[in-house]
Amino acid sequence: MSYLSRLIASGERVLYQTRRHRLVLLRAIGLPLALAVVGLGLLGAYSVWETDPSPAILWSGLAALILGLVLALPGYLRWRAEQYVVTDRRVLQVEGVLSKRVLDSSLHQVNDVLLTQSFWGRLLDFGTIEILTASEAGVNRLDWIPRPLRFKRAMLDAKAPSGSAERVESPAPAGIASQLAELEGLRQKGLLSESEYKAKRAEILARI
Repeated sequence: MSYLSRLIASGERVLYQTRRHRLVLLRAIGLPLALAVVGLGLLGAYSVWETDPSPAILWSGLAALILGLVLALPGYLRWRAEQYVVTDRRVLQVEGVLSKRVLDSSLHQVNDVLLTQSFWGRLLDFGTIEILTASEAGVNRLDWIPRPLRFKRAMLDAKAPSGSAERVESPAPAGIASQLAELEGLRQKGLLSESEYKAKRAEILARI
């Protein structure tokens, strides 16, 4: 059982789950991976060397490859362990590999959600989401969120689900009357057939 699954309460549903943008991972492990690629290049050169290659090339390649992978592993594990989760009750921010840190923002305490995207954020589809809550913490900041519009939409949908008391109200009777009058005018002008008129009229009346 994963650590996240142990955080989810009975009956609670995970609606959206993501990690920080892959640029964060690249920034953490880019140099070690470059060292590992150099090691692979030396090993490749050793294997295709036409004359007797120097053993130093082989050992240098192995050392660079192993060192690069070892140095890249902690950064990858930190990126992998950090998760941003939206459930039908709260927003979770989970951090840490061995020691864990979990920050909850209950959806019913969320007052506002601020999304910020720079030029590069819009180009590469990442951003920062600040969750303003009524709790003492005040603001929960989520950086480097990939597809931030989708994350924000998942939060808003979870906060005001379809069919709740916050659903959009039906048009007022006066609005219905004006729509029916406009529809009748279109029928009299011959812009709507009788069948189209009846179908549209039934659609408008169904909203009452």
